[in-house]
Amino acid sequence: MCFYVKPIRKFIRCLVSSILKHNIGALAAVIAFFGISAMIPLALLLIYGASIFIPMTSVQSFLSDILQSYVPTLPDTKLYILDNVSRLVALGSKQVGIVGVIGLLWTTAGGFVSFQQILDMIWETSHRRSFIKQYLVGFGMLAILLTLTIMTSLATTVSLALVQRVFTEGNLIFWLAIFHDISRMSFPLLLFLTCHFCYRFLPSSHTVRHSYLLIGALVSTLGIYVSREVFVWYSWHLGQYEMIYGSLTFIMLFTFWVYIVCVIVLFGAEVAVTLSKVREKNTRIKTL
Repeated sequence: MCFYVKPIRKFIRCLVSSILKHNIGALAAVIAFFGISAMIPLALLLIYGASIFIPMTSVQSFLSDILQSYVPTLPDTKLYILDNVSRLVALGSKQVGIVGVIGLLWTTAGGFVSFQQILDMIWETSHRRSFIKQYLVGFGMLAILLTLTIMTSLATTVSLALVQRVFTEGNLIFWLAIFHDISRMSFPLLLFLTCHFCYRFLPSSHTVRHSYLLIGALVSTLGIYVSREVFVWYSWHLGQYEMIYGSLTFIMLFTFWVYIVCVIVLFGAEVAVTLSKVREKNTRIKTL
C-alpha cells in the first residue's frame, strides 16, 4: 500500500502546481466565451450536415436528446431546448448557401483555434503552429466532430428503425432494451471521443502518450456527468435566483454550466500532461 502512496502524492502535487501555474479557471472563461459564440453556428452546421443523410425529424429528435443529456435540468430547460432546436432545424432545412456555410465554418473553426492555443499553453509548447495551420487543424477538428455526430445520430436512428420493425415481429422487450442501451451510451461516447480527439490533434506538440490522453478524456467525461448532477442540486437550492434574473435565469445558469464544463475539460488535459511529466521525471531518475 505504501508503495503507491508516494507516486500518488507526487502526481497530486504536480497536478495542483500545473493547474495553479496555468490558471485553468481564467483559461476556461476564454473557451466558454468562444464556445458560446460558436454554439449556434456549430448547431446549424450539424443540422445542415446531418440532414443530408437523415430525415429532419430524426435530426431534431437527436439534437434535443443530446442537449438534454448534457445540459443539467435547469428551470424551463426542456422548453428552451425544444423551442430553439425546432427553430434551428427550420432554419437549417432551408438552403444556407455557400457564403453562409463558409461563414459558419469560419466562426466555428475560430473556437477550435482558441482552444488549440490554450492547450498549447497547458502542453507548454515552445513551437506553435502557424496561423494557417491552426485554422486548417480547426477545420479538421470540425470535420471530425461533424462526422462523429452524424455517425452517432445514424446509430440511434437505425436502432429506432430496428425496434419499429421488430415491433411487428415480436420479442419487443429485448430490442427495446438494446435500443435504450445504445441511446444511453452514444452520448457519453460522443463526448469522450470529442475530448480525446481535441487532446490528440489540437496541441501543436504530441509529446503526451496516447494512453494518458485516453485517461484525460475519461476524466473529463466522467467529471462532466458527475458535475451535471451536482449542478442540478446547486441550481435547485439557489433560493431567489429566479426572482432576481427572471426570464434570464436559464441563460445565466447555462452560461455558468458551460464555464464549468470548460474547466473540467482543461482539468482532463492537465491530468494527461501531468501523467506524462511524472513519467518523464521517473525515467530520468532511473537513468541516473
